[in-house]
Amino acid sequence: MSGASPSACRSPPNRERCACASSPATAAGAAPPPPTPSNSTPAPQTGVDSRFRRCYQRPMARAVANPPDPDSAPPPAVALAYRLTARPVREVEALLEGVVRSPVQLIPEISHHLIGAGGKRIRPLLLLLCEQACGGEGRGVPLAAAAELIHSATLLHDDVVDRGHLRRGVPAAPRVFGNSACVLVGDYLLAQAYDLVIRNADRALLLDLSRVLSGMAEGEILQLVRSGRAALSLDEYVRIIAGKTAGLFSWCCRAGASLPAPAMGEPAAAFGLAFGMAFQIGDDILDYTADPTQSGKDLANDLAQGKTTLPLLLACEEDPGLIERVEAAARDPEEGAARDILERVLATQAVNRAREEARRFADEAREHLARLPASAERDALQSLARFLVERV
Repeated sequence: MSGASPSACRSPPNRERCACASSPATAAGAAPPPPTPSNSTPAPQTGVDSRFRRCYQRPMARAVANPPDPDSAPPPAVALAYRLTARPVREVEALLEGVVRSPVQLIPEISHHLIGAGGKRIRPLLLLLCEQACGGEGRGVPLAAAAELIHSATLLHDDVVDRGHLRRGVPAAPRVFGNSACVLVGDYLLAQAYDLVIRNADRALLLDLSRVLSGMAEGEILQLVRSGRAALSLDEYVRIIAGKTAGLFSWCCRAGASLPAPAMGEPAAAFGLAFGMAFQIGDDILDYTADPTQSGKDLANDLAQGKTTLPLLLACEEDPGLIERVEAAARDPEEGAARDILERVLATQAVNRAREEARRFADEAREHLARLPASAERDALQSLARFLVERV
């Protein structure tokens, strides 16, 4: 497999209104106050178990700025990116807070359950860093918020399709609110994202986003069609992750760079595409190796859902008997099958080989950055690309 390009990769009813819906957005430039007995919002009566209400009790900006657990503090590369984009990131959070404020109670409830639970906001960070690296500042805020809304909508839809249990350390939204509500709120977030882009981007960026969203849907559908097939080809795997993940990263970087410097749109987009490929391969590795208490996701969730990702593909090359084992488990699920397959994958060199592929794409991403002007923001993008490999 070569890192030259992606195509070359071979070898509940009766809920009361959510308190967050009426919370004022955190003012741009001001750190949100810590909760105190005098300014804390009472837990809303939503019919949701009280263990899950903590993410409704604070605006989304506070959820990111003051994570509830020290272990959730961002790694150094992400923290550096936050420092360089502190003001626009606060503006993005305030904009997200306003977008999901609706008299339809499920919209703020579900949105805060997911968006307010945290996340590192990597897509907005990339967009804002690329904008600042190319001499701009501030115009990308609505597009960065749109990117996070798109990502959040796809997570809601993914959790319906995948029947996931955990997302960002809390129960996946469909397990709390049901599938129908999550699909519809995801649709709402997509509509709001498009509204922001239409109002703040030129026609070329809008058309490019339409192509990206089509590619995201195609990637997810192809993954669904190929579910349970360990004999998935590497070309098909690359097509899936380029569509469902890397395309939006690429658009974010193109959008950020092209606002102040249209000529920088292409190299920034190339960086984003390679970055997104490395990011998704890293996520696929973490499905086999991560501690769920740290990652906020179930271990082997993709495997349990029948998704064939790079570690499994490479393991099947070393252990051909895995193909029949995986496909038999998909046809007739049995208790302990995922654990057995997980152990067989980890007994091969597949995870190490997948790390090498992630490293190749991360290296390619850094090469594309050489075409952007030298700046602290470009250095931060370099650090984020290195972090993609370090985290796995």
